[in-house]
Amino acid sequence: MEIIPITEAKARIAELADRVAREHDHFTITRNGRADVMLISVAEYESMQETLEILSDNDTLADLRQSQEDFDSDDTFDLDQVKAELEVRRRGVA
Repeated sequence: MEIIPITEAKARIAELADRVAREHDHFTITRNGRADVMLISVAEYESMQETLEILSDNDTLADLRQSQEDFDSDDTFDLDQVKAELEVRRRGVA
């Protein structure tokens, strides 16, 4: 992550935006020597927002923890078991 004064960022905004979009670079823009804003891609911002939503949902976190416990204890299904279950559901057989 680069730290760039706002005056330099203004002069290089097209280049910085290209790097952020293409290479997922991050830039901290300073004003009067202090960090003021961040330049990140929309995709990365949306991903962070989604992560925050997940982390703030207790039910989702509980599900994730349970999934990890199941995986750690080898309480999982192999591909053939999943395919068979999906076929049963597709046919409407319970």
